[in-house]
Amino acid sequence: MTSPTETAATLFLDSMNVPYETRHYDYAPEKGHIGEQAAEALGAAPEGVFKTLAVKVDRKMPAFVVLPVKERVDFKAVAAALGRRNAKMMQPDEAHERTGYVQGGTTPFGSRQTLPVVLDASAEGQEKIWINAGAQGFLVCLAPEEIIRVTGAVLAKVTQPAG
Repeated sequence: MTSPTETAATLFLDSMNVPYETRHYDYAPEKGHIGEQAAEALGAAPEGVFKTLAVKVDRKMPAFVVLPVKERVDFKAVAAALGRRNAKMMQPDEAHERTGYVQGGTTPFGSRQTLPVVLDASAEGQEKIWINAGAQGFLVCLAPEEIIRVTGAVLAKVTQPAG
């Protein structure tokens, strides 16, 4: 399988004049902890590599939450950031239908449907972060301010302690 160099996500970023760089890594879900594999392959600190999750807020509203790969999502905090009561993971089939992305390739950029985005507040302290570029094993590096600018993301603490 050849690795993509262009996806709906990179086309979207290009259309919004976002400076970024991309990198591929060997996507191996059978080895577990994909985000940590990506960080290791990039030689990047895990706190600078973010994952994107598709969630449902108050059972109806789809949204994206973007947080560091080593962290766990605090669903109540995600819902609160969007002025709602609760949130949960979206089923993979529905996420694919709404976004056009497969599990392991989800990104808030260039989705079939424009969804609200919540970006973990820890991104604010980073000069640049790595985030999925719309395909498994394909990442894009860009400034968090650009994510906020092009997606309208809400910045909020949406992680919880592991355990």
